[in-house]
Amino acid sequence: MLSVFNQLPELIAFVESVDVGSFSAAARSLGTTPSAISKRVAKLEDRLGIRLLQRTTRSLSLTAEGTTYYDRVARLLQELEDANDSVISGGRPRGKLTVSASLDFGQRFLMQRLPIFLKEYPEIQVNLQLTERLVDLVAEGIDVAIRLGDLEDSSLIRRHLGYAQFILCASPGYLQKYGNPATPKDLVQHNCMRYLFNGQPLPWEFLIDGVWQIIPVRSSFNSDSGESLKNAALSDLGIVRMLSFHVKEELKTGQLVSLFFEQLPPGLATQAVFTHRRNLSPRVQVFLEFLSTHCTVS
Repeated sequence: MLSVFNQLPELIAFVESVDVGSFSAAARSLGTTPSAISKRVAKLEDRLGIRLLQRTTRSLSLTAEGTTYYDRVARLLQELEDANDSVISGGRPRGKLTVSASLDFGQRFLMQRLPIFLKEYPEIQVNLQLTERLVDLVAEGIDVAIRLGDLEDSSLIRRHLGYAQFILCASPGYLQKYGNPATPKDLVQHNCMRYLFNGQPLPWEFLIDGVWQIIPVRSSFNSDSGESLKNAALSDLGIVRMLSFHVKEELKTGQLVSLFFEQLPPGLATQAVFTHRRNLSPRVQVFLEFLSTHCTVS
């Protein structure tokens, strides 16, 4: 057992190098030099008699054996850190919790509910990162990410939070001025403001006579900000297609009116995702419970 503990600096150097992508970055994180990190990883490889990392001048990558070893060692080090936290805090959830979500979902939905969590768990420090970029949970140290739609990374564990429905809507003022479209095909005569994804407006698809059809709508305004599109609709500028969490309150108050709900595509699954760990830290466990209780989407 003593020999295992003697390897702890080597194991930490190896896992940190993989997590941050280079010996230099690992050295900055651990307060030492790249040479020291490189020597520790090389010593670990010599001890095991296998190559864990492929090294180039610009990057590191895991070998097949290194991937298997990393998964187990990273999990053990995390459990050790969580055990320390648990003892220090007397079992209370504490420490830093890093959460990622899209800008619109975070601003419009999550931030309205997050104060409840922060008041209940004052010893947890939440770092909320709002971005439209698909984050790498392991490389960027993300504990929990909230994602809309299908997941490409099957290695992530997911907790279902509901479905964000598509809502086509406009203000009563706009409809009074320009008329209420009788069918989706009538939308070609209206100002249809669309969400931009990777710089391109998303197409509008409708179920018409049992067949999904794209309507070639036009607009004077498109944006990659759901909040901007909603505000434009509230200003009587046109028709928008939003996700339900954006416009739920405005639909209730009558500021916006829903159109063709039964003919819109299915909603996007909303999920909390996290990496596979045998024992999740208490702070992650309570945050996932909070999401399931307070952040279900419909």
